[in-house]
Amino acid sequence: MSVRSRVYVILLGLLLLLPFVCLVGMAALGLINGSENLQHLWTTILPDLLVQTALVCAGVIVLTSTMGVLPAWWVSSHEFFGRKWLEWLLLLPMAMPSYVIAYAYTDALQYSGWIATFTRSVMGESFRIPEIRSTGGAVLVLSFVLYPYVYIMARTAFLGRSPSMLDAARSLGHSATSAFLRVGLPVARPAWVAGLALVLMETLSEYGALSYFGVQTFTTAIFKTWLNLGDRESAALLAVMLMGLMLFLISAETNARGRAQYYTQSGKGQKLQRKKLKPRQAVWVFLLTVMPFVLGFVLPVCFLLALLGDIETEINWAKSLRWVWHSSLLGAMAAGVSIVLAVFLAYVRRQSKFWWVNGVHKLVSLGYGAPGAILAIAILLPLASVDEWVGNFSDKLGWNFIPVLTGSVFALLYAYNVRFTSAALQSIDSGLQQITKHIDESARVLGRTSRQVLWQVHLPILRGSLATGVLLVMVDVIKELPATLVLRPFDFDTLAVVAYQYAADERLAEAAVPALMIVAVALVPILLLIRQGASQASSGKSASD
Repeated sequence: MSVRSRVYVILLGLLLLLPFVCLVGMAALGLINGSENLQHLWTTILPDLLVQTALVCAGVIVLTSTMGVLPAWWVSSHEFFGRKWLEWLLLLPMAMPSYVIAYAYTDALQYSGWIATFTRSVMGESFRIPEIRSTGGAVLVLSFVLYPYVYIMARTAFLGRSPSMLDAARSLGHSATSAFLRVGLPVARPAWVAGLALVLMETLSEYGALSYFGVQTFTTAIFKTWLNLGDRESAALLAVMLMGLMLFLISAETNARGRAQYYTQSGKGQKLQRKKLKPRQAVWVFLLTVMPFVLGFVLPVCFLLALLGDIETEINWAKSLRWVWHSSLLGAMAAGVSIVLAVFLAYVRRQSKFWWVNGVHKLVSLGYGAPGAILAIAILLPLASVDEWVGNFSDKLGWNFIPVLTGSVFALLYAYNVRFTSAALQSIDSGLQQITKHIDESARVLGRTSRQVLWQVHLPILRGSLATGVLLVMVDVIKELPATLVLRPFDFDTLAVVAYQYAADERLAEAAVPALMIVAVALVPILLLIRQGASQASSGKSASD
């Protein structure tokens, strides 16, 4: 590892970790001052919040694993009716903001909603649909939105495996189910766990849907401490505790993996033969595979389309297109920067044996789980300090200075990369773990430098992981709300901001327009991913072709 690479890692780590340093500083002030609010929370509701948070996370992990891994295995290893369509339709729920789905399902399932009314007319007036605004309802809604993170990672791993591995399992007498459990699933573990890590961090940092459902978790306690009690030191201390929990989970998974290796690239020259299912099996697989897509995308979109008929004012298409442009621009810029940072960090970690490089890698991964509003304030403080220092210096020179960092696009991009670089990093890491280091050694023996190995060997193999990382970041940025609310420039609204503002005012009909536009904009990176993966999927022709 060259001296220049070490310097770059240190500078990049300091840049991305600066907001967390501010959080730790505020948390230290909270400990020194002995906040009464924190003591009150700890002795009253905080233990229950920890239990509630654990229940929500456990439920989401179970459901997203089921809805993500099984469909990924079926569409990548089996041939059945609708597979080619479902392969990309299953990604669409990723475009739905969790708070929008929460509002849509609540409007349809509440006592006066059309689904509740219809079911009572069929089942009788005494029939009641279980309350959606509950812990169970929150788990379902979050799972519908988050399962694509697991699906897309697992699908990439299943498509990249060596076909000879399953052939060997079959030759040893294992059934298709046994081969999946004992060969397919373990090989996909890095990608599966990477997706679960994103799901877990997204769940821990979720606020909009949980607060609307009245589900009190650790994150809602952070927001209430900050916004209702006005105690930023205690809120920062709670946020640091939350990120410490995430760091523990990331380290625990890495240690549990131990020395296990998951290389699967050696069989890439073979064609992946999909097993053609029998008619009855195909029907069940199709129904089970399509269910997450229907529940996470089709029904919410139908609910939103139904609300369009209730709009009383004319839609301002000029403003709507400006919101689309703002969201698309921020998503593309943030994705471009984050994927470059992720490739650099992941590759340096692969090449380096320094413990502190691995530490920087893990700490950068925490950004995804930081509550958006808390992270935005932590970013706003150092940027405001820089603007203030430059302003004072300019005044001494007699110059007119306008703050350029706070309330700027730069501040937004900085926040997005602090928070979402982890999403791209998880994707690149899972791809690199499937490339044996013998490839690196062979290329170095042939006279290639480390940089040439990256450009000529690794990046072509990592095309699927690169596209996945870009997709995740773009969609996350398009849907991101708290940091955008705090840091956006004046009159620089995005689709997510407008949708939330309408929905928070219970103007669900007006919120339906920007919510549907979020879906439309998010379809663009999804379709680009599908096009990029077409060559990879084309090698998996059915055995009947």
